[in-house]
Amino acid sequence: MAVVVSSLSSVCRQFGQRVSARINTPTSTPVQVLVGTPAAAVPAESDDVQRLNLFFFRFEPSGFFPDKLPGEPWLLRMHCLVTPFCVDEDGVGAGENDLRVLGEVLRLFQEEPVLSMTIEGQPFLLQAVFCTLGLDQLNQLWSTQGDTVYRPSALFEVSLAPVLPREEALPAPLVGSIGFAARATLAARHGLPDTAELGVFVPLVQRNAPDTRVETWAPALCLVDAGDCLRSASLALGSPALTAFAPAAWVAGAPGSEVTLQWQVWSAADGWQPSGTPQTVTLVDPAIDPDRTAGASLQTLTLPFRNRAGQMLLSAQRSVARAGDGVIVVVRSDPVLITLFEAP
Repeated sequence: MAVVVSSLSSVCRQFGQRVSARINTPTSTPVQVLVGTPAAAVPAESDDVQRLNLFFFRFEPSGFFPDKLPGEPWLLRMHCLVTPFCVDEDGVGAGENDLRVLGEVLRLFQEEPVLSMTIEGQPFLLQAVFCTLGLDQLNQLWSTQGDTVYRPSALFEVSLAPVLPREEALPAPLVGSIGFAARATLAARHGLPDTAELGVFVPLVQRNAPDTRVETWAPALCLVDAGDCLRSASLALGSPALTAFAPAAWVAGAPGSEVTLQWQVWSAADGWQPSGTPQTVTLVDPAIDPDRTAGASLQTLTLPFRNRAGQMLLSAQRSVARAGDGVIVVVRSDPVLITLFEAP
């Protein structure tokens, strides 16, 4: 019976596979990449296999997102000691072969420091950062490896590595507006205030022109209903306002580029889940301006539902292959929120 596979072990394994794929070429001697302790990678006297060992030995909190729930992904910083264990070959000594392999690893992470990985079906980006290792730390580290002779090594911080929960926490519904009300007695504090009592604040739409000079620019998005630009809308079921509500999407960015509109719907059982078929849009307007809705290029929308209470989100997204490393990055707009509720 094998030990259970964790997201952390998957990250380390894929990290090793990425290194192996980059440093091994059809014309070079194969280098076996191992994940383990340096002592376990030491070649025997009769061994003719060139090895590169990845020793993940230190794990730290990321320093970000301290308010993560137990059911949300936890991100860690890992420290990896990269050590070649090469042998003599074709008149080249083991020491020089060590430097050749280690030099290839240093070149790899200088040219491609960001690695894209898929862990349990979820995409993640990790970055390898070269770190210094003091003489005292170096001595302490290698003293734990028994009689293993020191080999030239390099230390990298690999971050941020995900620790994925077995059961994911469901994201909560969102707040579309806030308000306050004053009551004369404490006895009335549990009653639902009438909407007219609330000083409701709804976020306003301001002019938004995406900076398309940036490779990973995000589209601008808002809803337009009866000539008004909206970031959120709260409507009572069965109300005349909901009956007349016919929003259209206004998306802006680089003219001629394509984005995708996608609805998400919240449920207590599944959290936020995609709804309906994504809608592809070719952009016309470079900016959203709430004072100029008359000439806007609008996209007709169909709400996922109108006959029950709940929340729905609409976002615009685009995929871009980064010029530096070719990694596909999905960039999303700020979402717009629609809430349907039972009238008190």
